[in-house]
Amino acid sequence: MKSAYLIAGTRLTRFLKMVTRNGISLYPKYLVRFLFLLQNGAWASIFHRREKKLYELKIQNQQLSDNPLIIIGHWRTGSTYLHQLLNLDPNFVTPSVFQASLPDSFLTSRKSYEPIMGKMIKGTRPMDQVKLGLDEPLEDEYALFRLSGYSPLEQVIFPKKGRYFLKNFPGFLPENGRLKKWKESLIYFYKKLLVYNCKTILIKNPFHSLRINILTEIFPNAKFVHIVRHPYSVVPSTQRMWDIVGTQNSMNNKWQKPSIQEVSEVLRDMMNIIDNDLKKIPENRKYEIKFEEFEKSPKESIKAMYGHFNFDYTDEFDLKLSDFLLSIKDYQKNKYTLPEENKTIINGVLKPWMQRYNYSIK
Repeated sequence: MKSAYLIAGTRLTRFLKMVTRNGISLYPKYLVRFLFLLQNGAWASIFHRREKKLYELKIQNQQLSDNPLIIIGHWRTGSTYLHQLLNLDPNFVTPSVFQASLPDSFLTSRKSYEPIMGKMIKGTRPMDQVKLGLDEPLEDEYALFRLSGYSPLEQVIFPKKGRYFLKNFPGFLPENGRLKKWKESLIYFYKKLLVYNCKTILIKNPFHSLRINILTEIFPNAKFVHIVRHPYSVVPSTQRMWDIVGTQNSMNNKWQKPSIQEVSEVLRDMMNIIDNDLKKIPENRKYEIKFEEFEKSPKESIKAMYGHFNFDYTDEFDLKLSDFLLSIKDYQKNKYTLPEENKTIINGVLKPWMQRYNYSIK
């Protein structure tokens, strides 16, 4: 899918509230996106009503487990790769592309959507060569946005001129009464996922990096895996990612590519908050992975993490890991030639953090 995919699958009333709140530009490109999302929202509403009749009571009665494994860390740190590998463990259940795209109806609407979505969602992601498909794992932010009507992603779809949109959301959480709705949406989504497949929940979402405190309220025994990577890779890759996502999803002509300075500052602030919040988590419920080591020895890194958490590393999981790693042996990462002036900016913002992790400062 090349356009308007961030909120495709949002019910009509929620979509129209967002449009009313933000407005759109009356250019053909944006009107086409609006009409696509309008009809898409109508179908999402119809399927939601049908699913609610069939499953509402069962979802309400589903017990929410309290011990998910949650992958946190800044965008472009390798969290998707880690998520893909852990998803191969048959002991976990994690949101799929289909489930996160249609959180209101994924239990009943697959047969209706698959003929169309299967053709639209294929190939690789626009910002890298990661495989796309209805059953690939996906972060839950897209589901929570569709269910609660809240996410910082709203300012990607309806951009406002000025600074990097993530700097407008210091906690990545709604305020006042909207926070209650957001928490209810998260609980509802994961209860629903457990109705579908009752296993240990696996969650990956960079936005959750600033939500550790509230996640531990909802999941008192949650375990956190924090993945880090050299800023010389993370910062330009994040800048490129958001520019692609904003260009493909914005509903007005105000989208602006974030600067290296802005992305570096958000990375620094996120790392500081993660550090502070993880201090409150017992050692046996948190683990840190350095991407550069993980990339060299993914199996060994996962085994070490499983040992720390006392997870069962099974022969079945090991075989699936071997097969998957063999299937992506020719995968080519995006390569960046980082100008010296950008390195200087990154160093100026992140030097203390880079020194802490023994990352080179060139």
